[in-house]
Amino acid sequence: MAASPLPDGSVTTAKLANGAVTSVKLDPETNGYVNVRSFGAAGDETKDDTTAIQNAIASGTASRKGVFIPAGTYKVSSGQMRNPASSEWWCIRVPSGANLLFEPGAKLVLAPNAPSNTRVLVIFNAADITVAGHVEIDGSASTVRTGVNDQLHGLFVSSSQNVSIESIYAHDCYGDNIFIGGTESAPSVGVQIGYARCETAGRKNFVVHFVDRLHVNRAVLDNSRGGAPGFKGANSLDLEPDEYKGTRPFYQRFDSVSTTGYGNDLSAGLSDAIAKLWTLDIGALDMRVAGTTEPALLSYGLTLKIGHLSIQSTDHSAAYGLQTLYSQFIDVTRARFDGIGGPAVYAAASGGGKPRLRLGSLELYGAGSPNASGIRIDGGDLYVGTMDAQDLSGPALHVFATVSDTMATVDNMLVRNCGANQAVLLSSYGTARPYVRLSNIAVFDSRTAKVKRVVEFETLAAMQGTSLGTLYNPAQIPEWHSTYGNFQKALRLAGGTVLPSVFLVEGSPEGVLAAPAGSVAIRTDGGAASTLYVKETGTGATGWKAK
Repeated sequence: MAASPLPDGSVTTAKLANGAVTSVKLDPETNGYVNVRSFGAAGDETKDDTTAIQNAIASGTASRKGVFIPAGTYKVSSGQMRNPASSEWWCIRVPSGANLLFEPGAKLVLAPNAPSNTRVLVIFNAADITVAGHVEIDGSASTVRTGVNDQLHGLFVSSSQNVSIESIYAHDCYGDNIFIGGTESAPSVGVQIGYARCETAGRKNFVVHFVDRLHVNRAVLDNSRGGAPGFKGANSLDLEPDEYKGTRPFYQRFDSVSTTGYGNDLSAGLSDAIAKLWTLDIGALDMRVAGTTEPALLSYGLTLKIGHLSIQSTDHSAAYGLQTLYSQFIDVTRARFDGIGGPAVYAAASGGGKPRLRLGSLELYGAGSPNASGIRIDGGDLYVGTMDAQDLSGPALHVFATVSDTMATVDNMLVRNCGANQAVLLSSYGTARPYVRLSNIAVFDSRTAKVKRVVEFETLAAMQGTSLGTLYNPAQIPEWHSTYGNFQKALRLAGGTVLPSVFLVEGSPEGVLAAPAGSVAIRTDGGAASTLYVKETGTGATGWKAK
């Protein structure tokens, strides 16, 4: 029996076998799809295809068929549909249950000089939507001449559930290229995007608003030419839930993100309660920053988890690599900062809250940047497993206690050719006292003008709150120094507040070191019978006996 002829008689089974042509491409309307071309869409970038596409979507959804958008450039405009509850103008709205299939090469281009608050592809208060294939959205930002258009968005998903988007390329929108959100009481939930590429947004490339269980596999965001009206550069990834009250938790996951431009801004609130409820989880975040003196990554008021973080200031202009304020929980498995024009990490307590940072492995590179330094903590908690700092102009670690419970721990610190005056600077403000534990430090310096000392203490409280472990110093750099020289130096090596401790001290510890009985003090300037002291009695600073 002879095989049935193919629909157009020009495609062979061999071509079908290798996947070059699909049955949907051959005849979509006989394979469960309606074709926008059948409703009058031209895809020639000249005819306005808004009504034709909208009618095709309505028909396909009503008949439970998919909607096929063949390759072509479809001009759409905002004059066809408007949200009656607001001033938003919509071009194409996708209703609940819709299934769209964009053929590679299919593009939606916004008609010139669109009005403010235009959204090109809208999913609003809808559910169970699939957008398959690859869709491109061109926001025609260069044509905008009137009005304030920072809310002119490309893909706009709001208060919608169970939305799946396979692949999207959104660019040149005068507002945000992609906006995913809603309200705190009616957020979007369960939005999945396989691949998102964004370029040149007048505002931000990708905005995360009120959305829970957002999952993006891969996002490539380039806003080096963004930022209306000058379009000289702007931020890419923006987390900005407006006035989040903490009535429910939110979680988002990006498997991989790379950004180019000014940087990224992630903030959900100010307090611990808010920060514990909002979680942004990123597998890998790779940032290239240029053209700005602002922080490359500003984050506060949320729980931020990153597997691998890499930030490079290619022109050495970014004032900070990572800046975090207020309440914040940050957990990074591995981080690398290169060429930052200031501290790679800056954390400051403010507004009654403080940041908490946990960095498993930290690499700091300052070559070529005259102002690069390492970590600065102005009130906050820090844990670093392994720190490798190279070629920094400033200190690798600067702890300035502005609140009394400032805690910083570095298990292993490797410092190479870093600092002018000190590799580590420890200080405090008022009655605040830092608690700093440096377990192992290795300092190498091959420069002609070497760093002047390893650890410098600006205040007595900073010295008394510091515990120092093993120090490897082959260049024989002075290992400790007090800035003002108006207090007796005493450094804790081990122990606690209740358990006996071991100290290094200049001069006699009697009347100087408060410690529990059984503690030991070693004088760096001692002599015969006055080098080793044991705290035999008392709980204050008295009871030390020379041995």
